[in-house]
Amino acid sequence: MRTLVGLTASGWTEKARWALDHHRVAYRFHNYVPLIQERWLRKHVAPGVKASVPLLIDPPGASTHGSFAIAKRAEELGQGSSLFPPEHLAAIDRWEELSEKVLDVARTYAMPRMLASNGAQAEALPKFVPRALRGLFAPTARMGMRFVMRKHQVPESTEALIESTVVPALEKLRAALGGRPYLEGTFTYADITAAMMVVFLGPPEDRHLPMGPATRAVWTHEGLVARFPDLLAWRNTLYDQHRRS
Repeated sequence: MRTLVGLTASGWTEKARWALDHHRVAYRFHNYVPLIQERWLRKHVAPGVKASVPLLIDPPGASTHGSFAIAKRAEELGQGSSLFPPEHLAAIDRWEELSEKVLDVARTYAMPRMLASNGAQAEALPKFVPRALRGLFAPTARMGMRFVMRKHQVPESTEALIESTVVPALEKLRAALGGRPYLEGTFTYADITAAMMVVFLGPPEDRHLPMGPATRAVWTHEGLVARFPDLLAWRNTLYDQHRRS
């Protein structure tokens, strides 16, 4: 069976999972452990390609790297309505580009906050670590987080980036929707990738994306929650109607 390697709390991973689930492509999910599994991950990417997740491994060993490429691979493999209708490809590309910029800022915002949160560090540990020992193993999670920050060159200051990048992106999303349920008139990958920008207003509800409360807190920017409640409602409705695994 195909394997999707990713991080549960990552917007990039969620884009890939949503596309695979939408097209009912069978796969097993492998929750990547940063630093510890880096050498293993490198074995599954082509030479010269940066080892990062999400990564879709097709038997007998071919791989597709990155959420956008995985979503297009799901379109080839699966069934159901198209997420990439030809007449909307240009718009989808524009929303994907904007989403990538916002997710970069989201990672910049969340990672230092995770380093400062003992609860988020405990929640980031693999599930096989017993609850009673999670506090003891929290330094392992901190090492993994610092590794991710170095790998992606994450700075420690984000408020200026939020005002210059995230706020205009969310305002653009609000204007493009204009109260409508979909960006392009019907559900497409544009909606999936745009929905990831709303992570600053809090991750999706637990029934869609299980996540500990401390991890949810580090991704949430309360100032943006107050400014864009309509986008939060839009994202939640989109999940309720289209995010079924």
